[in-house]
Amino acid sequence: MPTIYGISASWAFIIPALIIAFYAARAFFGYRNVARDAQDDYRYKQEHNMLPSGISHDGYINAFRRFHNPRGPLYVALTLTALMVLTPVVMIIIQFLLEQLYQATGRSRVFEPGYLVWQFMIFFLMIGSWAGIAYSGAKQFYKRAPGTFAQEIEKEIEREIQAGQ
Repeated sequence: MPTIYGISASWAFIIPALIIAFYAARAFFGYRNVARDAQDDYRYKQEHNMLPSGISHDGYINAFRRFHNPRGPLYVALTLTALMVLTPVVMIIIQFLLEQLYQATGRSRVFEPGYLVWQFMIFFLMIGSWAGIAYSGAKQFYKRAPGTFAQEIEKEIEREIQAGQ
């Protein structure tokens, strides 16, 4: 692996991979805990006649899990993974586009590869691409966010009614 000032460049991949693994583990164990809690909550509410009428066991479990699952760590892990995977692709695209710009300007010294304008364009385009990927991850997170628990229960009741017809 190449080194930068005596520091291995592999750390640029190891540290984000560790962060991704941490958030993926949090999501994995969180989803398992919520699945267990859903069963316990259903049993408790069934024993005390607190269940809404018209909902089955599976419907209640689905609504509970959809509402309480730890989506945040999962989306962080997925977004960071997308950043790691797409960064080399974006870098190749940026290099290609800058080379085309350099050729289109008649090999202008202003856009010459390796000089300050070239480096600044790479820097800011990479930051912009990372911001775009992070924005896409956040947009999906909020787009797929559940409503209130009561709304999730209503959705499950409607699904069961439609499945019964």
